Amino acid sequence: MSAGEKAFGLIKTALTMKDQLDGLTKDLDALGSRMTRLTDSHVALRDRVGQIEGFLRAATGAPFAGPPQARIEE
Repeated sequence: MSAGEKAFGLIKTALTMKDQLDGLTKDLDALGSRMTRLTDSHVALRDRVGQIEGFLRAATGAPFAGPPQARIEE
């Protein structure tokens, strides 16, 4: 292989790696936005479950005092 071919190969490799890193950056940005949406959905679901629990306690006359029941997230 001549020096020119080696240099061309190195440039080609560097550009390919840059393209791959650019794609990885886009993938990580998309993953970050998906995680944000998942977190928001989780918070909304937790709030809804809390409201349902409060409604059920009020409907059954269950006491609101006492230690809170352990949740999965703890």
